[in-house]
Amino acid sequence: MEIVPAVRSTRFEQLEAGDLFIYMDGQQTFYALKTQQPATGDRSTMVLLGPSFIQDFSESFLVPWQPVTVLSFGKSFSILPSMDPGTWLPTGPSRTPVCLAVADDNVYVCTNGGPSPQRYFPCFVDAKTGAIVEGRLPGPAAFTNSWEIAVLTANHPPRSILKYPLP
Repeated sequence: MEIVPAVRSTRFEQLEAGDLFIYMDGQQTFYALKTQQPATGDRSTMVLLGPSFIQDFSESFLVPWQPVTVLSFGKSFSILPSMDPGTWLPTGPSRTPVCLAVADDNVYVCTNGGPSPQRYFPCFVDAKTGAIVEGRLPGPAAFTNSWEIAVLTANHPPRSILKYPLP
């Protein structure tokens, strides 16, 4: 039997940096990416992708790891940026609700690394590696709030997982 898209149930601690997963603790459910371990030596975090966020926040956040079971897509996903030129901006990031940045040929999730919405600290998470860039991106960037995450497989039609703006 084949499951499309390929998913596995695992613990957050077993994920690799850059893995896409569904967080589910019995009260909240949302999509997130696991980040790399910060340079401070703390444990890995997760960057929230939505469509809902913890504590009724309305934007993407970096949050500490949680010892929960997750449903992992691994790295078997594609990010489809908007092809509409009107959705791209040379300045950013926008905080509503999840903005993407493209710098060179890397895609970053724009997120809040601060402790609360009132104490915003811009961070960017590399969607491939889970690396966290604090403050500013290296070099010029373009920003959009219009994008989609989909699973593309050889023998099945594309499956959309998350799309912004939300319907």
